[in-house]
Amino acid sequence: MLQVNCDEKIIGIEKWIFRFLCGYALFSSISIAGGNVFLGLAVAAGLVRLYKKHDDWRELLTIDKALSGPFFLMVGVFLLVSIFSTDIVHSGNVLFNHYVNRLMPFLLVVMFVREKKQLIWLVLLAGASMLINNLACIIQWNVIGGEYVKEQRTPGFIGTMMTAGFNSMWLPVLFLLGAKTEGKWKYCVWMAMLIAVIGTVYNNTRGAWLAITITMAVTLFLYAKSKVKALAFLLVLALGVGVVVHNVDWMADRVTSIVNPTSNSSSNERLILWESARNMVADYPLTGVGYGGFEKNYQEKYILPEARYRELGHAHNNFYNVLAETGYPGAIALCIWWLGTVVYGLNGWRKKKNIAYLLMLAVFLGIMLQGVTEYTMGDSIVMKFFWFAMGSCVQWLRLTEE
Repeated sequence: MLQVNCDEKIIGIEKWIFRFLCGYALFSSISIAGGNVFLGLAVAAGLVRLYKKHDDWRELLTIDKALSGPFFLMVGVFLLVSIFSTDIVHSGNVLFNHYVNRLMPFLLVVMFVREKKQLIWLVLLAGASMLINNLACIIQWNVIGGEYVKEQRTPGFIGTMMTAGFNSMWLPVLFLLGAKTEGKWKYCVWMAMLIAVIGTVYNNTRGAWLAITITMAVTLFLYAKSKVKALAFLLVLALGVGVVVHNVDWMADRVTSIVNPTSNSSSNERLILWESARNMVADYPLTGVGYGGFEKNYQEKYILPEARYRELGHAHNNFYNVLAETGYPGAIALCIWWLGTVVYGLNGWRKKKNIAYLLMLAVFLGIMLQGVTEYTMGDSIVMKFFWFAMGSCVQWLRLTEE
């Protein structure tokens, strides 16, 4: 009787963890504070569950080593080189925040979401959150207007670059789901994608546009049975987008600035930042300035005279930021993680044809390609959702393949 009561309590706690995760998913794209409240409650409930029953934690946390190995290698290198940081305490705090705190959504989903139905609910609620944020972008541009149109950027509820980060993951995922689903759900997915596309256009983040375009092309080509038809579809789509861009002046100006970065102040500023990052690693090739140390070192020593935005705190690029902060060892480890995750998704799809492998690849490529022009790995709300999405893909694989 005691064992039965204990099991019932564990099941009850896990139901509350799921409910709190539902709250996080619903607020994920529309409120940083709201998302953090529900995520904090989920973590607290998870700790209570592990306190009451912890003999199964290894089984719950079983992750394919081909996926987890490159990641842990990267984090290990970051820890090692940060022993020599210019501010070791700060580096330790940032590392804990990036690779413990922000990893909580992944751990909670993998350990405590037991059923496919629960995963579907989490995805639906997160998708609703994304749509609400993109509807806000559309309203900001078309209804409120004013400074939003003047600045040609709409932030939604969470900020311009954060909205771009979410859409860089969501649009390729919706594209794949639209191709995969049947019946009325297909129309729902395509309608959601249309709203997200319009919101992304008004958000007007060039790095996100490029990341979404490349990721959608790659994942669709992999998914399609007929590569010739996929290529033809992509060419027609590119032609249609080109016609629209050519006839909308502000969009044409933004696209032109991609291929001519020195003509745009924000693009040129990124080139200046990357030069400063190279100067940092030239002085600290084996260790970098320390994880999380870019801002202080940039503003106090490495900022170039021609820099216009002198308050910036990161390199606006994942690779250059990691290179500056962790030196060549950290940059190499980062590339190993990237390559390992991409290969894992590609091999999984090739061997098993489980859509979750491609969805994982879409999420990963979307956020990391946007990281060519933004330090997405340093953005808290974006990376928490990234780990939530990756955890959902991993758990779907476990539930379907087992």
